[in-house]
Amino acid sequence: MSSTTIRSRRLRSPQALLAFLGLTTIGGAAVALSYHNHAEAAGEVAAANTAGTLWREGSGTPVVGGDFDPRRSLAPLVKELAPAVVNIRAYGKRAQLDMQGVDPRMLPFIDQFMGPGAEAPPQQGIGSGFVLTSDGLVVTNHHVVNGTERLEVKLHDGRMYKGKVLGSDPYTDIALVQLEGASGLKTATLGNSTALAVGDWVMAIGSPMGLEQTATAGIVSAKGRGSLGLYANSYIDFLQTDASIAPGSSGGPLFNMAGEVVGINTAVGGIGRGLGFAVPIDQAKTVIPQLKATGKVVRGWLGISGREIEPAVGRAPETGAVVGAVQPGTPAAQAGLRAGDRVTAINGRDVLNFSDLRGRIADTKPGSQVILSVDRGGKTVDLKATIGKLPSEEELQRSARRMSGEPGKLFPDGQPRLGAQVEAKDGRLTVRSVMPGSLADELGLREGDVLQTINGQKVTQVSDVASALASDDAKVAVEVKRGGSTHSAMIERR
Repeated sequence: MSSTTIRSRRLRSPQALLAFLGLTTIGGAAVALSYHNHAEAAGEVAAANTAGTLWREGSGTPVVGGDFDPRRSLAPLVKELAPAVVNIRAYGKRAQLDMQGVDPRMLPFIDQFMGPGAEAPPQQGIGSGFVLTSDGLVVTNHHVVNGTERLEVKLHDGRMYKGKVLGSDPYTDIALVQLEGASGLKTATLGNSTALAVGDWVMAIGSPMGLEQTATAGIVSAKGRGSLGLYANSYIDFLQTDASIAPGSSGGPLFNMAGEVVGINTAVGGIGRGLGFAVPIDQAKTVIPQLKATGKVVRGWLGISGREIEPAVGRAPETGAVVGAVQPGTPAAQAGLRAGDRVTAINGRDVLNFSDLRGRIADTKPGSQVILSVDRGGKTVDLKATIGKLPSEEELQRSARRMSGEPGKLFPDGQPRLGAQVEAKDGRLTVRSVMPGSLADELGLREGDVLQTINGQKVTQVSDVASALASDDAKVAVEVKRGGSTHSAMIERR
């Protein structure tokens, strides 16, 4: 069994620290992940690309003519597509030194040795992207450009441009960058990720570890890979591929064999070798027009937490989404939703699971009315809900902090102090949902984590959470089981 930390700390001199710990580091970035099928929403935003003004839409016809046969060589495809792929260097503020993998019991000694709240020197990030329009609109990942002060974008032919972030969406990890003074650039063609099948060949081009214009190939290993557990508050329905994707590949294109972009590669570190993930291009099509127009994305919102339905042994799995908690004053509360309700359909269309519900609500225009079909104690109830606007990250964080001092207001038995909905079953205390901006979110807790200890106190019942958090200790430490490993995290109270 292995043990790792799931938070970062700020340290002053990385050279001294590495000598102290005997470690080496490679710079990287965290990324945001989750689940939803956006095929219908992608069709609705096609009008935003009227006459191909924002991007070129592919038809499935190969961009490489002649006798191109992907079974023999992908060289003709690489030659045709590489000019639309860019390398991005992002220069930001003083970066935190990544302390992932350091035993939390070492952190007090590190603070004593280095001084608390210290920082690493300014660092640069490396990512990839692709050209959407000939005048230099580039698509990349949010985590590649987030918090940067300066962007340098290098084209296939070596030309360099300054880049400006036009818009960025942390919930789908998509960003738009405008190249200053660009014109006549080679552009990528967008394809149809919904039409992809598991087993289809795909090719990635990017800058893994800074190695520019690297091409790798593989197949679509799976679709709809949500709930990867790396970020609690996102709307990504991942494509999985065995094409090599590594830090530096982030933001680069994943192509089908017609030469069309079907995904935006995302470097996902620490999950496993041979596992690459990409944001489906159909989902990106719902985001790009809004980022271009306003720099942000507006989403629908109900104001609930929930969980997936666990299958019972010997029974067919149930569909639907179980409501775990309803935040007061939200559209869900006004519609009459209650904790324990199982939402089975939206406007007559079946809900597969909680991730499906969350994603479909997010794709619904705020102000729209929907009919939620609910199973409540074996009876079907139809509720009319007016969809609200998803609050900003800052608003969600403020809400989480307001709730944190009011035990029982959102979650029972003091759970708001943690900011997570937990369930006690068979002697295990399992995290079912995490509030954005909450203590649990900052600790890096994920859905499915099994809580072991909080501040050194063993927790097996819901009431143990409030008891463990009742002290005035300056720091909060947790230990959880995740998969086959034990993870621990520690942060300072604010």
